[in-house]
Amino acid sequence: MFDELDQFFTGLEKSGRKVMVLVVPEHGGALRGDKMQVSGLRDIPSPSITNVPAAVKFFGMKAPHQGAAVEITQPSSYLAISELVVRAVDGKMFTEDNVNWSQYTSDLPQTAPVSENSNAVVIQYQNKPYVRLNGGDWVPYPQ
Repeated sequence: MFDELDQFFTGLEKSGRKVMVLVVPEHGGALRGDKMQVSGLRDIPSPSITNVPAAVKFFGMKAPHQGAAVEITQPSSYLAISELVVRAVDGKMFTEDNVNWSQYTSDLPQTAPVSENSNAVVIQYQNKPYVRLNGGDWVPYPQ
């Protein structure tokens, strides 16, 4: 996958087009199991499945970002990603002599972690995950 993504990015760079690429996984891989479910299962939307990295990359900018990637560490969701798109959709970022990356990534909507499927809901409360299975009581998610 990374080789194909690199090929795609190389093609975009060579094209000279002004492009914003978003990479947003549907869910994590549950590479490690925990006390509730084994590796690879996704029956319970645990934090290891639902906390996933997303990426935004720009191509064809007059002043591309220099240095290490900007990392957004506050609780975020599709709302923060959509705000990043809104901030870039006018295209001015591509033609500016200098992009203020701090301003571009500041004050994004924050979203408390909530994950849900048909049988389970997982939330963060006081920095600890809690789960409710099949409409039952909330219990701490075993760590």
